[in-house]
Amino acid sequence: MPKRKSETVAEPSPRPQAPKRFVDQDHVVEYFRRVSRDNLAHAYLFYGPRGVGKKTFARALALSLHCEDPESFPVGYCGECGACRRGLAGSSGDTIVVDDDFVRAADAFAGKQERKTADIGIEASRRIIQLMNLKSYEGNKLVAILPDFDNVTNDATYNALLKELEEPNPGKLFLITTEHLDSIIDTIRSRTVIVRFEPISDKEIENELVSDYGQPRERAAAIARRAQGSLGDAIAELDETSAGLRRAAREWLLACLRAPEKLPPMPEFEKDDRETARRQLDEVLRQARLTARDLMVSALGGNQLLFDASASGEYRKTVDALGPSAARRAADAIDAINEAARLANTNVAPATTLGWLQIQLRSL
Repeated sequence: MPKRKSETVAEPSPRPQAPKRFVDQDHVVEYFRRVSRDNLAHAYLFYGPRGVGKKTFARALALSLHCEDPESFPVGYCGECGACRRGLAGSSGDTIVVDDDFVRAADAFAGKQERKTADIGIEASRRIIQLMNLKSYEGNKLVAILPDFDNVTNDATYNALLKELEEPNPGKLFLITTEHLDSIIDTIRSRTVIVRFEPISDKEIENELVSDYGQPRERAAAIARRAQGSLGDAIAELDETSAGLRRAAREWLLACLRAPEKLPPMPEFEKDDRETARRQLDEVLRQARLTARDLMVSALGGNQLLFDASASGEYRKTVDALGPSAARRAADAIDAINEAARLANTNVAPATTLGWLQIQLRSL
């Protein structure tokens, strides 16, 4: 009698990574719970500071819409059904996430040369419209997630997407995110339901860093305070490269003010990837603004209000060097940093923007 062939048991495929757990923003969850999945508007505009969960919520909402067995709505997707697994793997035909990879793929699909930036251009907007007019694979809504929409500056892009938003379709859902509501033109705002995302409390951020990232309580509390309501920034600070860039930005700004006759080393940006350099410039400007704010607080004798208490000695050294004008010059530095932030949203190269800011700071 022939021997029975041994059966090979296939290993289960690894479960795709879920979006980060949605933290805080209870008012947003409650609002969508009351609206319910069957009464959603055709377009929502999520606005608020960076790192507070706008994109995370948008992804969770899309997953919950397509989930075959959701525990609740709007963020109760099961994570196990076919629709969830496709969504988590980024292969759902019903959810479009307009990230850098999507924009580059849209340009390539249209036969365009690769651009230095990955802002949503006309080719990407046309591709969004094309995909959003396909038939739903999951039998529910098609969802387009358009993060960081304040980076859109092309009128043709606005006009192409505006036409889509002007014609509500119950089978389509647009989820747009932005930091600055006033950066979105009125014609887009008026065709969306606007939802505000609030800064996350220091305690919530601290608890998240302890429970999900294994940080000691004391370090988590210090990072949470520096994060100023942004869980995303707090998590980014756990990365040594990001933390090193922020330290370099703090030391650079204080050196510009304390010893303007010397040329301090500037924080370095990625040279071959402009998008990465732009993100690094954002990090440097955010840290520079925090440092200037703390310097002003220190000059006014409010050390208990410092965001970054670990740098109190450096602040005091700079205040002593600047003398009675320390608070005023710190305030002037904040104005210069804010102007640099406006330059950063143009086509000016990141290194050029930082070089301009260095000249302004050393001349205060």
